[in-house]
Amino acid sequence: MNRVKKKLPKKYSNIPELKYHNTDDTYRRRVLECISKTGVDIAYLLLRKEQVYPRLKSQRQILYNYLTGFLVSTVISDYEFSSDVNVIIDKSLDGVVREEFDRYLAFRSLENGSSRQLAMCQLEIMHADSKQNLCIQAADFIAGTVHRHFRDYMPYDDHYFVIEGNVKICLDFFNGRQK
Repeated sequence: MNRVKKKLPKKYSNIPELKYHNTDDTYRRRVLECISKTGVDIAYLLLRKEQVYPRLKSQRQILYNYLTGFLVSTVISDYEFSSDVNVIIDKSLDGVVREEFDRYLAFRSLENGSSRQLAMCQLEIMHADSKQNLCIQAADFIAGTVHRHFRDYMPYDDHYFVIEGNVKICLDFFNGRQK
């Protein structure tokens, strides 16, 4: 992200953080190309909001906790981590909500692994300010690209293909499920 920021026009130099929604398509693509060249693996979970039970729509934090735990659990299990795992979350949660999230994520993330893996794996959850964490800024571009790809796919305007080779885990959570 630092290399990308140096190559951006002056209008972006005073912005405290690069975000997908306030960057034009040319620079979105450049950011994504730089991300894809790093060889980073991408994992994401796709949720179709119209398939969410109405009672869960009003309990967004419970849904967020569950889906985040499911994704992190899948990553830990698929990659067979057997040492410490650091999870960095955008600092958007406060107080009791953050504590509940952390407890649930620690519980849910490790429940899918083998007993040997659970004994060796320790989860470290950190909440970081996206203005100061370039990895969170990169994740914002990936999330924006995935969201745009599935929400309003337009072949001439879709940058998903830039990161597609890096996608290792794609959980289409409600694909084919009925309420």
